[in-house]
Amino acid sequence: MRPEDQFTFAGVILVTGLVIFMTALPLIYRKIPMNYFYGIRLREAFRSTERWYEINEYGGRLLARWSVPIILAGAIAFAVPPRFLFGYAVATVVVILVSIFVPLIQIVRWIKRAPKTAGD
Repeated sequence: MRPEDQFTFAGVILVTGLVIFMTALPLIYRKIPMNYFYGIRLREAFRSTERWYEINEYGGRLLARWSVPIILAGAIAFAVPPRFLFGYAVATVVVILVSIFVPLIQIVRWIKRAPKTAGD
């Protein structure tokens, strides 16, 4: 792999983590009204406006936390010796998948046990 390819790979992973983090912030601060495009769009989130904001705030916090391993993986990729880059790329894919699916599972589990708001 050429050095410029390594920088491209590292940059894409780093930016992916940063994008996830930045898109989670409006959810955390309850800036995104109920919609069918952006947010944690699970059936329970559409029960009420308050429920939408609760679920999206919780989900946004998880996504922000779980974006950190992706950001770190991208930053570290700049320093990985070229001979280890393929193995590192495979490990990075695993990090990304875990960082996406674990929060989703956590959100679904939280929804099942979190108390419903008064309007629900």
